[in-house]
Amino acid sequence: MRRIPRPTGRTLAIFGLAILASIAFAIVAREIRIPAVDDLDIRIEMWMHRTLDSKVGDVWAYTASFVGSNVFLIPMLALVAWLCVRRRRYEAVVVLAIDAAAVMLGNIALKHVFERERPHLFDKLAIPTDYSFPSGHSMSAVGVWGVIAAVVIHLYPRHRTAVIATAIPLILSIGLSRIYFGVHWPFDVLGGFLAGTPPLLVSVHLLHAPRREVATP
Repeated sequence: MRRIPRPTGRTLAIFGLAILASIAFAIVAREIRIPAVDDLDIRIEMWMHRTLDSKVGDVWAYTASFVGSNVFLIPMLALVAWLCVRRRRYEAVVVLAIDAAAVMLGNIALKHVFERERPHLFDKLAIPTDYSFPSGHSMSAVGVWGVIAAVVIHLYPRHRTAVIATAIPLILSIGLSRIYFGVHWPFDVLGGFLAGTPPLLVSVHLLHAPRREVATP
């Protein structure tokens, strides 16, 4: 009879963090219905607009938003999947595909659950017509770009530090750029980051969990 291996401390920590992120998302989702949170969102949004509004800020935000868009993200997924196939890491292709589908479709579903209206405080960028919470760019930044980084580390472990050092500011920039442009509330971005965390953690676990032989008596 085969015995199921016991979960390691690393596995328990990853799934514990995924649960905590889900709880935090639920709290944020509840709080956005409170008027005081709307006031805080407006104050943060206007402060960021007044503080960072410049030509340099525009270039940074346009670049980050474009990198976080599906127009750029989907070809990058295809490129990384191709690298996986070349190195015969087919399991990584499956993880990429399932993660991207879960994040993108999950964001659409969540937006229709909460139906939060977009901010209309200034016109740096045309306001999208769909709902605002959670931010799709932010959710994909963590849940898809984060997994792309994990797959690259899986393929090229020697470059782990450089990949992480690039991925973290990229993810933050994508989310913050949406506040800068006034197309998302700050709590939308926070919600997107939190909603993208569980699929990221599960994908990291699947990619980097040590392979164990199943004991048979």
